[in-house]
Amino acid sequence: MKGFAGRLLPQTMAGQLVGLLFCGLLAAHLIALLATASNGGSDTLHRMSRRYVMENVTSAYRLALVQRDATSGNAMLAALDTDTSRHRIEPRSAITDVSLDGEERSLQAVLQRELRLPADAVQVSLARRAGVDEDPDLAIALRLPGGWFNSAQRPLANTQWWWKPLRFSIPVSTLPVLVIGIVFVRRIVRPIKALSDGAERVSRGEYEPLALSGPREAREVTASFNLMQARLTRYLEDHKRMLASISHDLRSMVTSLRLRAELVDDEEVRDGMQRTLRDMAAMIEETLRFSKDDACDEPTIGIDVGALAAEIAADQAAQGRDVALASASASGEPPSLPCRCRPLAIRRALTNLVDNAVRYGRCARIAVAPARIDGGRDAIRITIDDEGPGIPAAQLDDVFKPFYRLDASRQPELGGVGLGLAIARSCIDAHGGEVTLSNRPAGGLRATILLPA
Repeated sequence: MKGFAGRLLPQTMAGQLVGLLFCGLLAAHLIALLATASNGGSDTLHRMSRRYVMENVTSAYRLALVQRDATSGNAMLAALDTDTSRHRIEPRSAITDVSLDGEERSLQAVLQRELRLPADAVQVSLARRAGVDEDPDLAIALRLPGGWFNSAQRPLANTQWWWKPLRFSIPVSTLPVLVIGIVFVRRIVRPIKALSDGAERVSRGEYEPLALSGPREAREVTASFNLMQARLTRYLEDHKRMLASISHDLRSMVTSLRLRAELVDDEEVRDGMQRTLRDMAAMIEETLRFSKDDACDEPTIGIDVGALAAEIAADQAAQGRDVALASASASGEPPSLPCRCRPLAIRRALTNLVDNAVRYGRCARIAVAPARIDGGRDAIRITIDDEGPGIPAAQLDDVFKPFYRLDASRQPELGGVGLGLAIARSCIDAHGGEVTLSNRPAGGLRATILLPA
């Protein structure tokens, strides 16, 4: 039931608010109609229409009683005529059939009681029409001292009570309210949409304060978001300066140790020290590069991800590696997929994944295609396949942890410090995307990247 309701309701906040308003208006009309509906489902006339007819006839009859003659009385009664009612003073009754059914007898009893007339002075005829959508004809004849008071009415049928008022009230009351509601809902939702767009820009490294607009609560949330952006910017600036200082000091210390190692006479000890210093320098560089990804001030620009993937494949192939672009187009060119991102960060992530595929899977096949992510938003899917042994399912997520290496004991000759995949995930996460690994059924490993377009 929950899933069915979820499919029926609009997915946007504005759509749900307007839908809620519309359902509330329909419910109000339904409750009002139920509250005023006739209690007797078998009656031809609706009780409110019946009450109006009785009041109309008794008032017109009392007016006819005080007239001096039929001519002046009819002139007065003609002023009361409407499209659904007509009253006249005539010599004879307009009703020829005086037999009564249950509803006609009920109307006769009401008129007798209200006007204090005998039964033979009140005649009622209710003629039901064949069409379902037609109102009945009601004729009433009341005896006067010098003639008869004849009244012809077209009261509202009980079956028509549901349709005729709705045909008028729903357009008149619902449509203006909905138009006004949509205007105000859009005004309320606009700051939330701006906040969502601002959060997406922050994920791409664009820090711009948002304008304060909308209701007070929306302005407060926007102000808090701007404050968060300012604090995050200051933190990243401090973090960048700290990393620059650490990087300079560590490189100076490693260089100093290398110079000192050159002065060691024992060749075996000197080679061991230099090997350790090279490993230390590589680890320091990779660690600093991993840490700098979060503090990178590279500007966010629009690029073609398909073209970027083709460039990476060409560069890797030029180095003698088995790397190729698996293009889906007939011309062999990669699809054009524009994306706002930090190009160097995305290039670093793709390069690290390709390096990992070539190092452990002997080759890399890159494919780029459009995709959809949560909420139906446009995205870009990048897959990198290799032909290696794959990774145990229990460790598919562990390999993204910094310094985590599957080959530390089995294949030490492959090198690396276990930061390549961690850097790749950090770069992709910073753009609001995600990267996952999975074992291919045909063998090998697949890295899948989803980037918001």
